[in-house]
Amino acid sequence: MSSPPHPELANSKVPLAGFVPLLVAGVLVALYVLLPFLRDEWPDVFHPLYWMFVGGLVVFSAVVFLWPKLPERLRRLIPRVNRNRMLIPREGIGYLLIMVVLFVGSSLTRENRLMLVFAALAGPFVVNGWITYTMLQNVRVTRKTPLRAMVGELFSVEMDLENRSPLISVWMMAAMDEVAVGDQRARASVLFTRVPPRTVQVGHYQLRLGLRGRHQFGPVEVVSRFPLGPIERGCQFREFGETLVYPRIGRLSPRWKRRLLGASELVETPQPRRGVFDDEFHHLREYRPGDNPRAIHWRSSARRNVLIVREYQQNREHNLVVLLDLETSGRSTDSPHVEQALSVAATVCVEHRRECRGSALTVIAAGRETWRWEATVSSAGLESLFDKLAVIEPAQSNRFAGLWTETVSHLAPSTRYIVVSTRTPAEALPNPLLPGGLQWVKVDDASFAELLHFPDEGVRAPETTVSSVPVTFR
Repeated sequence: MSSPPHPELANSKVPLAGFVPLLVAGVLVALYVLLPFLRDEWPDVFHPLYWMFVGGLVVFSAVVFLWPKLPERLRRLIPRVNRNRMLIPREGIGYLLIMVVLFVGSSLTRENRLMLVFAALAGPFVVNGWITYTMLQNVRVTRKTPLRAMVGELFSVEMDLENRSPLISVWMMAAMDEVAVGDQRARASVLFTRVPPRTVQVGHYQLRLGLRGRHQFGPVEVVSRFPLGPIERGCQFREFGETLVYPRIGRLSPRWKRRLLGASELVETPQPRRGVFDDEFHHLREYRPGDNPRAIHWRSSARRNVLIVREYQQNREHNLVVLLDLETSGRSTDSPHVEQALSVAATVCVEHRRECRGSALTVIAAGRETWRWEATVSSAGLESLFDKLAVIEPAQSNRFAGLWTETVSHLAPSTRYIVVSTRTPAEALPNPLLPGGLQWVKVDDASFAELLHFPDEGVRAPETTVSSVPVTFR
């Protein structure tokens, strides 16, 4: 979904990282075989060290070449066994090449000054790795993720880096986090420039996820090249999290709002009494020219010697049943119309809750699994419904026909029925005749663009952005 935000970390794994060590190992083996007079003058202890160095280069090249070909499950298991890792970036490989050239030149020419320069370069290389390793042993990282989000919504993930060392500050640490849903993965990172001893620095990055479902966070890897950069060391923390991403919720267009929710069908019902005595009924008022004579309340009119009429209000309250059809009838289950149908169903439920506070809402879904959710809107929130909509999957089954038959056989006159489907009635039902009072909405690209409006119409493609890190200490 996006690349890491720091180019120096993103470019560390390049094809040269596998070819160059293998080439250097070949040159060293050729020099050892073709120049026997050099190895004859070496001390006995130097020969095994020489071959250990050559073998290390070969093993490193093999790991670089074979690592991308390993199964994903095995690649995720290996860091759990050993959470510490070391990587030589492109700059470090150049540094090693200079050291090898100096060493070979010193051996060929027997020049002690070249060997002295080689030792001067080898010292910082070793010290850099030791400093980075020491800092990583003193840090701990934690993450705070929101429990729920929505497709296209921008939200923040907080990461805390704690330095447990009483004396040494931590410098230039990048916390690399991984977000996964299904087979798709994204990586984001937060750079901590300096964390003083025994303090916690708080940073965050921002995500805008374009896929519905259960997103898994973790593990978190902390990497650093401080202070010189020839070696990159990392430490992995088994810090996991989870965020449930809801379907995208918009606003119904006015025409479809009247059509789907029945806003134009107004029923006159008397308002319930709010007082104790008859003269406190606020829904009784004096007669006005044009009022319906049938609404005259004769008892109150006789008592007050003036015409009194009953006050009526227009009632838009009605129960709603939404049938969600996610069966694809042999088509691909990855159709974008499935996500559009989920957005329409979720938006219809939100609009119904906003306008009919005291009515009942029922959602019946048919996909890979069937379920029924119902509650009185005023007494229950929609979080449990959206949790189900976030993880439901389409299927190529024929369960919707049975749900349809059961629902049609129990139609209630005070309830509105809306079917949200990716198919037409002829494709979904053996008998495509629809009873009165039931509306069928086939969701495709044209109807979806006409049905819903979103406040962020310009944001379409999923993306992952990383914010600047606030230097907040605790």
